Amino acid sequence: MAPRRFAGGVSAMDDEEIRALLAGIEPLQGGQMPIPPNMSALSVSDVVKAGGDPDEVEAWVKGRLGWAKRVPVQFLPPDAGDDRSPMVFLVPDKELAAVGGGAAGGAGGAAPGAPGSSSRPRSLGPPPVLEAADLVAFIPTKNLTQAKAFYGTMLGLPMEGESPIAITFDANGTTLRTVLVERFTPFPFTIVGWTVQDIGATVTELTARGIAFERFDGIQQDPLGVWQSPGGAQVAWFKDPFGNMISLTQF
Repeated sequence: MAPRRFAGGVSAMDDEEIRALLAGIEPLQGGQMPIPPNMSALSVSDVVKAGGDPDEVEAWVKGRLGWAKRVPVQFLPPDAGDDRSPMVFLVPDKELAAVGGGAAGGAGGAAPGAPGSSSRPRSLGPPPVLEAADLVAFIPTKNLTQAKAFYGTMLGLPMEGESPIAITFDANGTTLRTVLVERFTPFPFTIVGWTVQDIGATVTELTARGIAFERFDGIQQDPLGVWQSPGGAQVAWFKDPFGNMISLTQF
């Protein structure tokens, strides 16, 4: 019997076909929304573009201790609609790494990234060139004096350099550069974040320094403003004086 068709793809895929389809989709990055450890977040719209039936894939994901969820409103772009576009599947990494595993992989298995490989295929394209390079994070600001007070004094980051257009801070070995801009509209999602060992103590200390933590409709937060993800990660958000969203995460 021919597979049942739906708008955007073909359904009636077997387990390994769904697993292979999901393994070929580029996962969202952690800065786009909180992602539990050992999980990958895959856009439902990307699943549909790849030829998957979202209802069928959702059932497969839930059967492997994953789940589907809507991206929290603070991480959505301003033009996000009410369709499936802001939905994601959270899939255990071990399920995606099992593509071609087991008896189907053959006695010797396949080379990494090849069809039937037990490892997740890497994206096609030129070899990486930035693996050993240092990251520099940029944050827009409208007032360097306020930026210096907030990031240097309130957050406690050592200042590395200062110019008429930017101030540079040392964020535990990573360069954080606040850049003066004439005007900008802050994004409603996280622009930069830190991982911390004790989020409760960190939030308490920053609150004492005058930082107000954000509250969001639709997610449960404790009295400190900390949200616990289904995967166990704890996240809290606050804004700098210019409206840039900043996160703290304890894994």
